[in-house]
This record gives sequence, C-alpha cells and structure tokens, in this order.
Amino acid sequence: MKKGFLAGFVLSLTIVLLPVFLYMDARPSSRQTETAAPQVVAIPAAPGLDPLPPAPAPLPAPTAPVAPRKDPALPPETASEGDPRTDNIVMLKKPLPLHAFPEHRHRRGIQTRTYDPDRIYTLRTAVSHVSLIDLPEEAKEVYMGDSKLFLAEVFGSRVKVKPITYDPEARTNMIIYTLHKRLTFRILMAPAGREDDLITFRSPRAETVVNLNPIRTDLKKTIEEKADREIESNREKSLSEAGPTVPFPIHGEESGIVFTFLGFSQSSHHTFGLLEAIDRGTHPFRVTRIRIRLFRTALLWEGEKKYDSQSDWERGFQEEMPAGGRARFLIPVESIPRVGSHEGIQVDLSGHYRGGPEIVLSRDSGAGGH
Repeated sequence: MKKGFLAGFVLSLTIVLLPVFLYMDARPSSRQTETAAPQVVAIPAAPGLDPLPPAPAPLPAPTAPVAPRKDPALPPETASEGDPRTDNIVMLKKPLPLHAFPEHRHRRGIQTRTYDPDRIYTLRTAVSHVSLIDLPEEAKEVYMGDSKLFLAEVFGSRVKVKPITYDPEARTNMIIYTLHKRLTFRILMAPAGREDDLITFRSPRAETVVNLNPIRTDLKKTIEEKADREIESNREKSLSEAGPTVPFPIHGEESGIVFTFLGFSQSSHHTFGLLEAIDRGTHPFRVTRIRIRLFRTALLWEGEKKYDSQSDWERGFQEEMPAGGRARFLIPVESIPRVGSHEGIQVDLSGHYRGGPEIVLSRDSGAGGH
C-alpha cells in the first residue's frame, strides 16, 4: 500500500516538473560559447523508480572581452590604422621622450644659403629634373667640369642645371662668376625625391655691394695715362740728350740769353724740334714759349716773308734756368719741313727774368737754307 502510493507520487511529480526542466535546458543550449560546457553527472534513481532527468547546467558567468595580443616583432612607431594587431591603442597621459621615436630626416628641395667664397656647395640633381640656383646678382661666367654629364644654362641671375646622363654615379664640379662673387659647386646624382629644386643665395648682412666697374675703369685709365706720360717724358729726355737726328742749326743771342736750334729728332711715332738755351745773365731766366714757323719769300722782294699757318708749331713751358744754367727743349712738329731757295725756318723763344718784362728772341735760317 505504501509502495504504491510512493510510486504514484513520484510519477505525478515527474510529469509536472518535466516541462520546466525541458524549458530550462533549452536556454543554455541556445547561448553556447567557445568555452566547454561543464560535465553533468546523473543521479541514480532509487530502486524500483524511474531515473530522474539530469539537472540543468548553470549559465556561464559573463566575462570581459579579451584584447588580441600584439605582435612583439612589430615596433609601435610603425603601426598603422586598420592593422588587426594594433586595433587597441593605449593613450598615455605623459608624452613619450623624443628618443623613443626613430630619427627621420627629410631634406627639403628648396633651400636658402648665405654666400661664403671659401665654401664648396653640394648640388643634388636627378634624371628628368631641373635644379635652379638663384644668385644675388647676374651671373657672368659659368664653368662646368664635364659638360657631357651635366648641362648648365644662364638666365640673368639664375643658373639652370640638369643631368644629361643616366649614370647614377656621375658627378662633376661647377664654378660660377658674378660681378663681385665666385661660387663653387660639387654636382652629383641623387635618388628621386632627394634632389635640390631651388637653392637661393643671399649676401651677408654686413656685406655692401658696390659697383666697382666705373671705379676700376677710371683707375685703369689714370694708371695708363700716367704710364704714358712717364714713357713720353723718358723718351723726350732721351731725345734731347742724344742730339738731333736731322741737324739744322740756327744761332741767336739777346739780353744775355744764347739759344741754338739744333735740328729735328725723330722717334717711332713723333717728330720734335730740338732747341738749346743758355742763361749767361746774373738772374734766373724762365722760358715760357717756343715756336717754330715755316715761311716763304717772294720772288721779287727777298725781305718779305709769308708764313704758312699750317706749318706753325709751338709749345708752352715753365722751365726756369738759373744764372749760368743750360737747358734743352723739344717742340712737337708734324713733319720735318722742307727748306728750299725761297723757304726757311724761323724760331721764336719767349721768356722773362724773374720779375722782369717778357723778352722774345727770334732767329731764322734765311731763305735758301742756313
């Protein structure tokens, strides 16, 4: 009696609780994860009774998502956005020191340099690329070491340089002369992206650019004129001391002054009349002017002279002869005059004693010669 009641009670309880157990078992099975399900141990039923269904497995506890491990071989500074290894970025409150990042040098293609005459500048150029050099003044001369490797063209104050070879090891030198400066370059080939686009040179602030061309021209002219005067003076001194190459003596004496026209002297380009004067007075005598004139006499009147204005040569002097002194003078003439039966030469010497009136001494060869 008791065993039948107990079996009926257990059967009724099983029928009632079975739907509940089935519903609870469906929930964890629909939310399975990668983790393995815990093992369920069945409880054996009592003797004479049907075995009980296994207890439902407990639900897994929620866990925080695990970040994927970062590849240690990949340096942090080379990580890029979108890389699955670097999706999780940790923001630091303190910035990293500079040495934590690798050094990265980027050379700009546009540069500004200060002119230094003692420096050799490097110009990097590449195939199918033009490099410009901007100078502070106009370029006058450009010398290229090897014109078969690089080409240089001048456009005022700009110099264009480009390679005309494909040899990556090609290199040469270049020298640029401006009005006041000299720039020296070492030109070489560079990989693409490392070439120089524009190099601009500026003068130092303390440098004052002065156009010395007119000054140099005037100085050169002055030096040349001075040298010419010295040469001419030495030539005349030599001619006066050597004596006439074409003798033509004319003598005269007046007021204590004795002068003698000795003749004519010739150099490579000039002809001179040579005159010697002697001061036999007691005071210094200053010679101020000497003139040589060519005249003709008339056929009927021998005493009448007709002077040729085209053959009238004179020269001024400020030569003072001391008492008892002697001096020689050269008078430039165009040519040695021809003297004939009705042609002659007249020589005039002007001067004065110190503080006295002007004295003019005149002598001629006479018609028909001397």
